[in-house]
Amino acid sequence: MRDKIEAYIDELFKSAPDNPQTRELKEEILSNTLEKYEDLVAGGMNDESAYKSAISGIGDVDELIKEYSGDSGEIIEVKSAEIVEPKPDETVKPKRSLQKIVVAIMWCLIIVIYLVVSITTGAWQFTWVAFLIGFALKFVIDGIFELINQKQ
Repeated sequence: MRDKIEAYIDELFKSAPDNPQTRELKEEILSNTLEKYEDLVAGGMNDESAYKSAISGIGDVDELIKEYSGDSGEIIEVKSAEIVEPKPDETVKPKRSLQKIVVAIMWCLIIVIYLVVSITTGAWQFTWVAFLIGFALKFVIDGIFELINQKQ
């Protein structure tokens, strides 16, 4: 996938002037894009989705390239390659980490409540119902976060 990312960035810079500034800019964009891709793959995203998400973060480099068009001040018109936007379900959703934290806290509380009630009352045969309630609450929390994500 590294070759595919390099080819995409080469396409973005094919009309750019060949000078140290644009080469440095190109290398920086390549480095950042590869790092983002690797982070997304390490986070569990499949290769193609991670590629699309990483390159969508590049955005429009035309203005940056124009700044580095050369010492003569000549402006070179650069057409950038088409950027493929990832589908909403393929992007990493920051709300997911908050959702995981809320669910983890809920399960910790369920376990504490279960143990406290079971130990103090000795009603072990009935307190297991707390886990069924926990599963129901997890589905409620998942539904709430899904609604929030759909509204955005």
